[in-house]
Amino acid sequence: WQQYEKPKTLRIKTVFFISLFFSFFSVFGQRTLRGKTIDQFSESAIGITIFDKDTIKIGQTDLNGYFQIKVPNETSKLIFAGVGYEWAVVTVPSECENLELILFLASTYDFMSPRKVDRLRKKEFEKLTELHYQAYKKGIFETEKPCVIRKFEPNWPK
Repeated sequence: WQQYEKPKTLRIKTVFFISLFFSFFSVFGQRTLRGKTIDQFSESAIGITIFDKDTIKIGQTDLNGYFQIKVPNETSKLIFAGVGYEWAVVTVPSECENLELILFLASTYDFMSPRKVDRLRKKEFEKLTELHYQAYKKGIFETEKPCVIRKFEPNWPK
């Protein structure tokens, strides 16, 4: 009877340590990000899809613009896209866990050159810091300044 008992306990221990090993790496290999998205008029941006840099869908905002996603630790770029909004490509520093984003509504610019359109878009983009601070003062955002890094991306390269 004891001959059969030792291999059984050895198998149980082996399975336990293997499962512990994989669960350790799956838990510590990712981080949870949460946040809120609004538009430039301080209204909730709903139904925004969140992609990683490879455009793989990893989450979506709810009806109030809130989201919570799990991403691998090495993921630093995220894309926020929604119908009627310009895409926002952001870099997320490792210490940033609460993402608060302002998305711009997509506009149609008739009878304008691509350079003029990009100038107008850049002028709006430069107001982001002030818009974020206004949202903080209204109680929409939790922080005074955004923790994500966002750069202006022209539609028409030079």
